Amino acid sequence: MPLCPECENKAYLATLEMTPELVEEISQQEPCPDFAGETEYRRRLAICNACSKLIGGMTCSECGCFVQFRAKHISAHCANQKW
Repeated sequence: MPLCPECENKAYLATLEMTPELVEEISQQEPCPDFAGETEYRRRLAICNACSKLIGGMTCSECGCFVQFRAKHISAHCANQKW
């Protein structure tokens, strides 16, 4: 599974005390050249939020990504093949 396109900032993000709200705020500020669109982004987040693999409302235990970042990219896919 390839890394999330936004996870180039992973080292920096790991130093912050992350909350789902902070992750959402940071993800909204990041440039996203392949944005999936607001409707698809929200659909993907709803699937992630209902998934048993989601930890703390923000981290996928399957791939380790912050779902708010991964869900933005049309080129990214769910590690559990749910979207």
